[in-house]
Amino acid sequence: METEPQIISQYVASGKVRIVYRHLLQLGEGSEQLAEYAECAADQGKFWEMRRALYAAQATAYGNTRAGAAEAAAQAGVDLGALDTCVESHTYQGAIRADYESAIKAGVRSRPVFVIGDRTLVGAQRIDTFRQIIDAALAGA
Repeated sequence: METEPQIISQYVASGKVRIVYRHLLQLGEGSEQLAEYAECAADQGKFWEMRRALYAAQATAYGNTRAGAAEAAAQAGVDLGALDTCVESHTYQGAIRADYESAIKAGVRSRPVFVIGDRTLVGAQRIDTFRQIIDAALAGA
C-alpha cells in the first residue's frame, strides 16, 4: 500500500496532522501549467484528486499539457471547462511561483520532501519511518 493514503487515514483524518503541498517547478513551464491545473481543480474541491491524476498522466502531460490535463480532469471528476477558464486567467500563478521560490530558499531541489516537526525527510519513505517521526513530533507537541 502507498504511504500517503496511510498517513491520511491514520493522522490527517483524525486532525492530528495536516499535509501542506508546495509546488516545485522542476520541469519548467510545463510544471507551472500543471500546478495551475491542480490549484484550479481545488476550486472544485478536487485538488488532491487532480494532483494524483496529473502524476498518473504525466507521460502525456509533459508532451502536451492540455491533453494531459484533460485526461487527468476526466479521471479526477473535474469540470474541464471551468478548469480551463481558471488556468487561462492565471489565478494561482503568483502563489505557485511563491511556493517555488520558498522551496529554493529552503534548499529543496527535488521531491518528495517532508518536514515533520524539526525533522526533514527526503525521498519516498516507508510508513514505519513516518509513524516513528510523526508520533515523536506529536508526543513533543
